[in-house]
Amino acid sequence: MNCYPKNYILVIAEKSKAAKKIAEALSEKPAICKKYSVSYWIVNYKGKVNVIAPAAGHLFNLYGDSSFPIFSMDWKPLWEIDESAKYTKKYYNLLKDLSKYAIEYINACDYDIEGSVIGYMIIKHFGDLKKAKRMKFSALTKQDIQKAYSNLSPLDYNMINAGIARHKVDWIWGINVSRALMLAVSSVTKKRVTLSAGRVQSPTLIHVVENEIARELYIPLPVYRVHIKIRLGNETFSLSLDTTFEYKEEAQEVANKIKKSKAVVDEVRIEEKSLTRPSPFNLGDLQAEAGRILGYSPYYVERLAEELYLDGLISYPRTNSQKIPQSVDVKSIVNGLEANFKNLVGLVRNITKGDYIVRQGNKDDPAHPAIYPTGNRITEKLGIRQYKLFELITRRFLASISRDAIMITQKITIRFKGLNMSDEIIRQKIKFKGWLLLYPYHSVKDEELLNVKEGEEVKIESVSVKMDLVKPSVKRYNKIQLLKWMETSNLGTEATRGKIMETLFNRKYLSQKRGTIYPTSLGIVIVEVLKDYFKDLTSIELTSKMEEKLNEILDGKETVEGVVTETINTLKIYLDNYNKYKDQIGIKLAKILGLVRYKKCKFCDLEAEYDNLCKYHYNAFIKLKEVLKVWKERTKLEDKDILKKIYSSKTTGKYIKDIISEMM
Repeated sequence: MNCYPKNYILVIAEKSKAAKKIAEALSEKPAICKKYSVSYWIVNYKGKVNVIAPAAGHLFNLYGDSSFPIFSMDWKPLWEIDESAKYTKKYYNLLKDLSKYAIEYINACDYDIEGSVIGYMIIKHFGDLKKAKRMKFSALTKQDIQKAYSNLSPLDYNMINAGIARHKVDWIWGINVSRALMLAVSSVTKKRVTLSAGRVQSPTLIHVVENEIARELYIPLPVYRVHIKIRLGNETFSLSLDTTFEYKEEAQEVANKIKKSKAVVDEVRIEEKSLTRPSPFNLGDLQAEAGRILGYSPYYVERLAEELYLDGLISYPRTNSQKIPQSVDVKSIVNGLEANFKNLVGLVRNITKGDYIVRQGNKDDPAHPAIYPTGNRITEKLGIRQYKLFELITRRFLASISRDAIMITQKITIRFKGLNMSDEIIRQKIKFKGWLLLYPYHSVKDEELLNVKEGEEVKIESVSVKMDLVKPSVKRYNKIQLLKWMETSNLGTEATRGKIMETLFNRKYLSQKRGTIYPTSLGIVIVEVLKDYFKDLTSIELTSKMEEKLNEILDGKETVEGVVTETINTLKIYLDNYNKYKDQIGIKLAKILGLVRYKKCKFCDLEAEYDNLCKYHYNAFIKLKEVLKVWKERTKLEDKDILKKIYSSKTTGKYIKDIISEMM
C-alpha cells in the first residue's frame, strides 16, 4: 500500500470519525495510513484515487494585535494563537502536506455555515479553490455519502461568505467591547482581569438580569376568590370562579348569593378530537425535550447529538427543519431500527399497518431535513446518556410517522340559577392512543366520563371566600426556557445558542440553583456597565437586525464588506467616547471584582448607595412601603400581619424578603 500517492482527489472531512465513515462508504476495504499521528484513508472509487483526511473543526481563526480599538484582522493557524488548540497543529500539517499533490479538492465538512468555512479555509491556504467542489450530505450512511459524492457542486460561496462575515462581526464586536471592559479595570487597578462581552452573549445576559431583578422586586397583592364544592353523581368537585375581587366584602356578597341559589347541569357537550402527533425534531426542539425529559443542558444535547451523527446513527443535528422530505426512505429506516428497537417498531407497524405518513412541522431549513435516525445498527457501545438521547430521537421519529391519538372530551357546564354565573367541569378519555404509545412523555388525562344529563340538579356542598395572592407574570428561566427565548428573539443560531449560554456560566456571570438560572453579582454589574455605557450596542433589536443582515448574505442580498463596515461604524460611535468614561467603568467593575474597597449593601455584595442599601434593595424598601398601603386598605390587617403574609409567600422576591426580615 502506498500511503504517499500523487495526482489524487483530496476529500476533507470535519472530524476523524466522519473521514472514516466517508472512506468506508466509498470502499469495502479502505487503506488506512497515518502521519503526524493522525489517520487518513486512501480509496479507489470509480477509477479515481481519493485521499480522505480529517480536520479537527476550525484550523484557522481571526487574529489581531493588542491595540484598542482594533478593526483589522487576519486569518491565522488556530494552534499559533490559542494555547488550548495546540492539538490542531498535527491536522494542519497533515492537510498541508496532502494538499501538495492533490489535483482536485472536495469540501466534505458538515454542510452548514461553519463546515463551509472550515473546508474553504483549508483549500484556500493549502490548495487551489479553482479545483474545489462541495459535497453535501445530511447523514453519514453509505447511501447518503455515495449519492453526495456523485452530485458534487461548486463551493457554496454564499454560505462561506455568511460564515466569514459572522466570524468577523463577532470578533470585532467581542474583542473591542471585552477589551474596553478589561482596559477600564486595568487603568484604575493596574491589574489584568479576563472579562468578556459578545454580540449575542451580552443582550442575553442583559435580559436575564432585567428579568431576575423584576422577579426579586415582586410583591404579591391580595385578591379574593369564591370557592364552591359541588356534588355531581358520586363525586365531589371544587370550582373556583374566574372573577377576582379586591375586597373581601365584594366576594362574600357573591358567595352569599350562590349559597341561596340552586345549581343545575346547563349543558353537556361531548367532542371527539385528534391529538396531533408531533413533527420530527429540529435541534431546538430536541434540546427542549431532552432538557425536560432527560435533564440535559442545551449544549450537552448538541454535543451528544454530534457524536450520534458521527457514529452514523442520526442525521445531521444542527438543523432548524421539522420536515422530512420524500427522498428519505422512511420504510427502510423503520426496518433498520428493528435491530435495536424491536418493540417500538412492532408498535408503529401495528398502529400504521406499515403505511408511514410523516407529520411535517412548519419550520424548514434549506440545508438539512429534520433530525431522524438513519436505521443503522448500533455497532459501538453507547454511553447511557448517548443511548437515552438516541432513544428519544427514535421515539420522536416513530411518533411522527405514526397516527394521531383520538380524545373524547366531555364538557359539563354548571349554571347557578338566578345568577349570571357558571363554571365548567372537563373530563377527558383517550379513545385511541396512537403516537402516545411511542412517545409517552406527553401528559394526557385519561378519565371515565360522567353519567350526567342536562337539567340535572347539582348539590352545592359548600361556598367559601379565600384570599389568593396574585402570581408574578415574570418567571425565572431554566436553560431550556432561555434557549427558546433566544430563538424567538432571533439571537444567535441553532448551532451557537447553547455554547453562548455556557459561556455566560463559565464567565461566572450566571449561576444555577436547582435548575433555575440566576445572575451573579458580577453579572449584574457587567449589565449595569453595558446598559450605561454601551446601551444601543447591546440591544436585542440591534443584535436581531445584525442576524437578519448575516442571513441576507446567505441569500446574496448583502456582502461581507457591507456588514463588517456597518459593525465597525456602529462600534466607533461608542468607542470614540470611551476614554471619557473609562475610569468610571473601571472603578465600578473593580469594586465587584474585589480589587477596590467599597461599602457593600447590608444584604448583598453590590455597592451601598442609599442608607446602606444597594439601589435594588432600596427600590424594594420604597416599593414595600407603597404596597403595604394597598394591602392595608384591602385586608384591614395590621402591618406586622401583612409583612408575615408577604414574607411567607413563595412568589415574593428576595430583595423584598430581605427588607421584611430587617423590619420584622
